[in-house]
Amino acid sequence: MQTTIRTKLLPFVLLAGIASGIISCKKKETGCDAVVTVTDTVGKVVSGALVILSQDSVVNPNTGVKASVHQEATTDGYGQAYFTFDKEAVLNIEASKGVLAGRDYIRLEPGASVEKTVKIK
Repeated sequence: MQTTIRTKLLPFVLLAGIASGIISCKKKETGCDAVVTVTDTVGKVVSGALVILSQDSVVNPNTGVKASVHQEATTDGYGQAYFTFDKEAVLNIEASKGVLAGRDYIRLEPGASVEKTVKIK
């Protein structure tokens, strides 16, 4: 009798295990990562450059509140600066080192690491 109950429950147990595995493997959109690489005019990476990602031109039409997103980082030995944001956005990039400067923009995507190269001159 006990073997019959186990045999009947086995398909349900297997199905529940497979379903929980599929749910846990589902891509989670938990943040937006950005990697900005700074190069000079000949394409050589620039370490020690200041990189600023910001957005301050968006205004909520209902409340009049101005968006204020701002993060700064310094490039490493590979010329890269790393950022993480909670939500997707289009952000301005400002990169500089000494008198050299460059600008661009980056579009952040949920659950993805987006890369952008900015040339400073």
